[in-house]
Amino acid sequence: MCIRDRFSNVLEDFPKLDDIHPFFADLLNVVVDKDHYKLALGHINTTRMMIDKVAKDYVRLLKYGDSLYRCKMLKRAALGRMMTILRKLKNTLKYLEEVRGYLARMPAIDPYTRTLLVCGFPNVGKSSFMNNVTHANVEVHSYPFTTQSLYVGHTDHLNVRWQVIDSPGILDHPLEQRNTIEMQTITGLAHLKACILWFIDISEECGYSIPAQINLYKTIRPLFAKKPHVIVLTKVDLKRFEDLSEEEQASLRALAEEESTFMLPLSNKSGEGVFDVKARACEILLEYRLEQNPDKLTGGSKALKSEEAFLKGIFIAYPKQRDDKERPPQVPEGIVSGEKPQLGRPTLKELQEQHGGAGVFNFPVQEHFILENDDWKYDQVPEIMDGKNIFDFVDKDILQHLEALEREEEMLLREQGVDMEDEAELLDKDYELAYQQIKSKRAQLKLEHKMKRHRTAFPKRKDLEEVKEGFEEKGLPVEAVEQRFSSNVRKRRGRDLDEVIHEAIDNMDIEDGGDSTATRKKFDKKMRSLSRSRSKGYKKELTPREEDMDRLRKKIQKEFRHTERATEADRSIPVKMPKHLFSGKRGIGKTDRR
Repeated sequence: MCIRDRFSNVLEDFPKLDDIHPFFADLLNVVVDKDHYKLALGHINTTRMMIDKVAKDYVRLLKYGDSLYRCKMLKRAALGRMMTILRKLKNTLKYLEEVRGYLARMPAIDPYTRTLLVCGFPNVGKSSFMNNVTHANVEVHSYPFTTQSLYVGHTDHLNVRWQVIDSPGILDHPLEQRNTIEMQTITGLAHLKACILWFIDISEECGYSIPAQINLYKTIRPLFAKKPHVIVLTKVDLKRFEDLSEEEQASLRALAEEESTFMLPLSNKSGEGVFDVKARACEILLEYRLEQNPDKLTGGSKALKSEEAFLKGIFIAYPKQRDDKERPPQVPEGIVSGEKPQLGRPTLKELQEQHGGAGVFNFPVQEHFILENDDWKYDQVPEIMDGKNIFDFVDKDILQHLEALEREEEMLLREQGVDMEDEAELLDKDYELAYQQIKSKRAQLKLEHKMKRHRTAFPKRKDLEEVKEGFEEKGLPVEAVEQRFSSNVRKRRGRDLDEVIHEAIDNMDIEDGGDSTATRKKFDKKMRSLSRSRSKGYKKELTPREEDMDRLRKKIQKEFRHTERATEADRSIPVKMPKHLFSGKRGIGKTDRR
């Protein structure tokens, strides 16, 4: 699929000659030969189909592969056949790369916009004129054929952008003998709807005589027969039109009259006539485009259509008379007489002048209020909502009703014997006391929660009294419980060193009959036996809580004993480079590990 996608992108990205403008199609044909171009794209398409066929055939064969090795061999064979087919595309791909490079360098010419095309013999001043009227920096030299391709520049006229194209020079010989450089100019003359500026060097410093230049103009004229054009006499700073011979002047005037066109002088060095030539050419082209169909001229571009409408100016439509009946214009008498109507009230402008002028006076919005009485419009007390006065919908006797309600409430309270001021004080004290109680209770709950937050749950241990009460309720003996509880307490508490010493001395004195020396020796021996071995470590006595935690720790460690992990947070890999992950593919014949 990767090869197919690449070739599909190549076929889609290269332009199809039947789908592009004829100017670009012929220009591409001049440079790269459209027949060769179509054959190259056809070769790419055929190769894509062949590769698809090979892929389908070998995919069909894969179901007969009885092992992974045979499937790999089928894949290898398919890729080999595909590479054999692709090697035959070497020259075709090189040619298409050259075509791609030319397409990238092709000038960005818009065939639908307003265009001025500069043509003529080589070295007559076309590129110099291009540099004078546009910001393009075209190379200019004194030898012919300095310009070898079409160059584009832009200029402004009547607040609209115009396109100026500098073309290579052409010579006077048959069409079949013209080279690639000249054919680019011929293509522009044939396809672009532009104003042709034909340059004639009257100083003859270009190396061609005036009759030869006139003859070339007549030869090329059929290519732009129906297009506007201007004859430009260049290098007038070296030789004026009046300095020409009478025959040359007559031939140039006859040429201009025969073609019904303008003949304008121009000097690129001194700047004489440069902008006159540009303005005249733009006006002629504008008149020509106004007569054409805008959809064909603009190619459906909305931007170009709006610019064409702007250049046409304002269109005034005059209605046609449909019958003999006269229909004079109906103009009010007040407008005809010029008298101002009397409103009977000051106008807004007069009010503005009376109240401080513009910036100080506020427009009276109340003028448009819809009220039952117009005298209410400028009242400041009522508020307006949705164009209506809210006060109109309020009960007019609301104040009297409120006073009657307050009197009734006071009378009821007097009947109950409650003073309003005392009641308010009692209510305030009760509320304050309840608030203080709630506040202290909340603070106490927060403090208890904070103290319990870091406390661990301990196993509940019953006291001896509770156990004895439980046994008595069930009718069981209590003496065994007391004896066991006292022995457990003694074991947990242990004996002090002084108790051990005194007990040992008393026992020894009794056995030895009061001999203190013998008693001391036996005591030392007893103490040495009581001393722990130095090879054993000291074992700390654990509290019940620490014993529970130690038991839980050993249980957790037991779970990870057979998983090669120290703890549940252990993420280490014992073998850093397992062979089954880092060993490479086997070559042909190396099956010792299969």
